[in-house]
Amino acid sequence: MGAAGRVRRVDRAVAREVLGDGTGLRCARAGAGGVRGRVDRARPAVGHLRPAAHPRRPAAGENWGTWGYLAVSLFASALTPYEVFFFSSGGVEEKWTTKDLSTERSNTFVGFPLGGLLGLAIMGCAATVFFPAGVQVDQLSQTALPVALALGKLGLVVVMIGFFAATFGAALETGLSTGYSIAQYFGWQWGKLVKPREAARFHTVMLISVLLGTAALLTTIDPVQITELSLLFSAVVLPLTYLPILVVANDRDYLGDHANGRVQNFLGVTFLIIIVIAAAAAIPLMIITGMGQS
Repeated sequence: MGAAGRVRRVDRAVAREVLGDGTGLRCARAGAGGVRGRVDRARPAVGHLRPAAHPRRPAAGENWGTWGYLAVSLFASALTPYEVFFFSSGGVEEKWTTKDLSTERSNTFVGFPLGGLLGLAIMGCAATVFFPAGVQVDQLSQTALPVALALGKLGLVVVMIGFFAATFGAALETGLSTGYSIAQYFGWQWGKLVKPREAARFHTVMLISVLLGTAALLTTIDPVQITELSLLFSAVVLPLTYLPILVVANDRDYLGDHANGRVQNFLGVTFLIIIVIAAAAAIPLMIITGMGQS
């Protein structure tokens, strides 16, 4: 049975158990071997996760190039260039001051680790639910299956709300970033707080970008592949957005006492080197591995 067939069987099993007669979750079968799990046993197989978290060599069918490609993609997912336009323009528009530094530091030191933790949780669920069944995840809805198996209807509702919040927020961020970058490049009036009549071109660009993204989802284009490509090319252009920030961070005429010190510069330059290495390796790894397929 192909991956698509296994996916459909898992989907049907979860729908039957979560939304069926209300007697609770009994099992979800996928493929010839099957994957069985009762609700009271729906816990990560920690003993199986530990070897996977500390592998000595790539698994069969993979190589170091595949791992490098995935590492670059994951790295780029945390540092997408559009966020620079979004946060910097939003800061100007909302008139941030030094009083907002604590909020932004919280966003960095709490938000980024939390996002990483959630990412690890998703990978752990995939390793304990999808991998044993040989299921290839290629739709957003499938990522909710482990939660539905473990927590039932309530968990599924929470995940669906989370999906909506994440995708809606991402659409707003990318739409605003597109409007900010294009309007600022051409010198147009811009700002989400500016009336559409006074910043018509900015609002038009923002609306068109959201509509184009929505239209792409309605085609047969694989959204997962688009995401992978966008992350890959984000890694390629990342030095072009990170380097100017590092330069400005050392401008004492502009930042005064908030300019970088020696420790911050050491960390910043070290991170810049990592970014440059990832940017240089992104496209070669994509070609060599066939986008992580070998």
